[in-house]
Amino acid sequence: MLSLSVNKHSMMKKILTNIGWLFFDKILRLGIGLVVVMWLARYLGPEQFGQLNFVVALVAVFGVFATLGLKGIVVRDLLDQPEEQKVILGSAFLLKIIAALSVYLLLVVTIFIIKPDDALSKTMVAILGLSIVFKSTEVVNFWFESQVKSKYAVWVENSIFMAISLVKMIMLWQQVPLLAFIWVMLVESIAVGIVLLFVYAKVVLNPLNWQATKIRIKSLLHDSWPLIISSAAWIVYTRIDQIMIGQMLNDQALGYYSVAIKLSEMANIVPVIIAFSIIPAITALRKTNLALYRHRFQMTYDMVVGLMLLAAIVITLLSDFIITLLFGSAYADAAPVLTIHIWSSIFIAMATVSGKYLINEGLQKITMQRHLTGVVINIPLNYFLIPIYGIEGAAYASLLSLAFSNYIYDAITPATRFCFVQKTRSFIAYGLIVNFWNSSRR
Repeated sequence: MLSLSVNKHSMMKKILTNIGWLFFDKILRLGIGLVVVMWLARYLGPEQFGQLNFVVALVAVFGVFATLGLKGIVVRDLLDQPEEQKVILGSAFLLKIIAALSVYLLLVVTIFIIKPDDALSKTMVAILGLSIVFKSTEVVNFWFESQVKSKYAVWVENSIFMAISLVKMIMLWQQVPLLAFIWVMLVESIAVGIVLLFVYAKVVLNPLNWQATKIRIKSLLHDSWPLIISSAAWIVYTRIDQIMIGQMLNDQALGYYSVAIKLSEMANIVPVIIAFSIIPAITALRKTNLALYRHRFQMTYDMVVGLMLLAAIVITLLSDFIITLLFGSAYADAAPVLTIHIWSSIFIAMATVSGKYLINEGLQKITMQRHLTGVVINIPLNYFLIPIYGIEGAAYASLLSLAFSNYIYDAITPATRFCFVQKTRSFIAYGLIVNFWNSSRR
């Protein structure tokens, strides 16, 4: 019993330490990143800032296909078969390199088709798109995540982030052209990839010792193909609104919308940190204590949904003040979008937790189906709502599609009704906490 208690305490300490590192990483990035984004948005103005975000969104949409949905599968395999580390990481890396090169070529062809007369956008996409190739080295992060040792990745990414942020500030001070920022973004991706490989080689194993086998490649693709589609669907219906605004309205409107989305996305890091730190430890309970395993998932839902509800309420009440304070009166039209879009964070939080649960249960196909449902709903909604309501219509389209695919859909599908019940309880739990707090103050 004493040994069990010590092991439990050790694991909890490990989880809390990992959460601490991730929170430190994200808070630092939020603080400095927000300063850079504010300065950049003010410097470029809504039109050029919109053009920049169009390129970033397009690269992100294509880039997700190069991930191959491998993250959850590789982390799971590393936990289950640590002795196969060389083969797992080697096979995953080879797959990602091949996919990244193919996706990059397709991306360049696409921008020449949709923006035939926009030389600057074509150049920016060709440059920034190379980051997709260098992100293949993120397989190293999969190992650190599987071992709950995020501090190494945090050291690397934060050091480079700080250096690049300083460079960006100098560039803003010197008033360099937009294209220069694209080059710096590419340099950041290259630096992170190279240094992470170096750290992994020093701490764990020389990547040159990785091995790729046909059996492992087939296994990874067999398990991950639903996640390839679901990851692609996810990024499409969370980024397609920006691409459609850029095509259907103009870069200035996209500039307003992008500012609101940036702030909304910053709120979304909280559930990601919590889920990615806690759930690997929860997963180990699935084979030994199913009741406790499910209870811990419920606690995770309660935590992330409660935090996102609180954030949504506060930001809704203060959206005008927040936008004007951070970005200036030139971006005042972004406030209504933020008021709507921030509520999407609740359903993104739910998706973050339930996505991990579905991988554990071998239900990756359902994740794919949910995300495809989101795309099927989101694109037509954007098509009809943007011409009528402008950028606010795009925000409503995102909110409705996320709510349906990541909450209501679970009630429709028998295999995910358990997730729907837990998500619903997280709303109720938040209400009970609020009522208890209010009653205690009377």
